[in-house]
Amino acid sequence: MISGVFFALLALTVLFFLITIFKQSLILGMITIILWLILGISLYSYEIPYTAIQNDNTIIHGVNPIESMHVYAPIFWLMSMITMFYVFITIIYPMLQQRFSRLM
Repeated sequence: MISGVFFALLALTVLFFLITIFKQSLILGMITIILWLILGISLYSYEIPYTAIQNDNTIIHGVNPIESMHVYAPIFWLMSMITMFYVFITIIYPMLQQRFSRLM
């Protein structure tokens, strides 16, 4: 995944995570879990775009793939697990016991 898209998706995921915590939204919680997993998987092929100017004044555009970012993937998987436990304990479990203030 290209670095700009990765950081935009990371910012969106953190925003959804905070909204899930403050509003206790079940739908955003499920979306956040999926987005954390997508971020973890996307680190296996991380690409940084570059632009270079050669000696004859030609401009070259390309991407530099980095294959060593996979060591950070468990951080995003852990955040997915934390979000999953939070959604289950604070939103789904009270619904199963029929003690909830609002549905979604």
